[in-house]
Amino acid sequence: MDPQKMPYLKEEPYFGMGKMAVSWHHDENLVDRSAVAVYSYSCEGPEEDSEDDPQLEGRDPDVWHVGFKISWDIETPGLAIPLHQGDCYFMLDDLNATHQHCVLAGLPPRFSSTHRVAECSTGTLDYILQRCQLALQNVRDGAGGADVSLKSLEPTVLKQGEEIHNEVEFEWLRQFWFQGNRYSKCTDWWCQPMAQLEEMWRKMEDVTNAVLREVRKEGVPTGVRNETLTAILGPLSTRQSLRREWHARCQSRTARTLPADQRPECRPYWEQDDPAMPLPFDLTDLVAELRGLLLEAKPEKERKA
Repeated sequence: MDPQKMPYLKEEPYFGMGKMAVSWHHDENLVDRSAVAVYSYSCEGPEEDSEDDPQLEGRDPDVWHVGFKISWDIETPGLAIPLHQGDCYFMLDDLNATHQHCVLAGLPPRFSSTHRVAECSTGTLDYILQRCQLALQNVRDGAGGADVSLKSLEPTVLKQGEEIHNEVEFEWLRQFWFQGNRYSKCTDWWCQPMAQLEEMWRKMEDVTNAVLREVRKEGVPTGVRNETLTAILGPLSTRQSLRREWHARCQSRTARTLPADQRPECRPYWEQDDPAMPLPFDLTDLVAELRGLLLEAKPEKERKA
């Protein structure tokens, strides 16, 4: 990372520590209390200090630092530790859980490598592929697109499918494309797995559409319709809210100032009248419709045959 080529770096917002190369965060999906090790190598910079950088109290702005602060606490002062060429630092025991850390940019280019003990029961490619396969097990063989037919209409099965739909969309696809295309310069390994996940996600859109067809059918017993609506309304409301958030994030002022290859991409995204998609991107009207159906049915009592 070369700060001289990255004029868009944000200022550290709480303690006046200067430009951040990496914002405040925890490392996630790790074995509980496992150590995190980071090796840092700063390239040789100019002999004279930069005249452009402000004089920051407590740290040399020309030297890279790692910052630490108590999690979600901006009253207790943070700590900035200098990182010299070839330094290695460790976060031991519960430090990563109780504290957040950031990387404060210096003047010279820097390379680093982070070494973690990953929690592999979730958060892996094998895990999410298995989850997607589980969701699509409810589709009858041979059915596809508008002809998707479901094996089970049990509310628990439908809810699980919609939750997996959200998981692959927001924890995988949107997270990946938010990084832009910068990683493709290093490797294209993830292109095929992400294409596979997007194809499975697309089938889940057909599944959601099939569920909605069942809900809208005339003659469906009120109790059955209510149970189905209750099962899917939560995940669909979450989907609408998160899509709005991700779309706004990708269109933010900061995102628009990034270089083209680093600019976030809002993907999956489609226009409202796209004939290739069974449902709209914006689910506001759909969620309102389902809430209306649920409210209409609530006063009615299920008639026994």
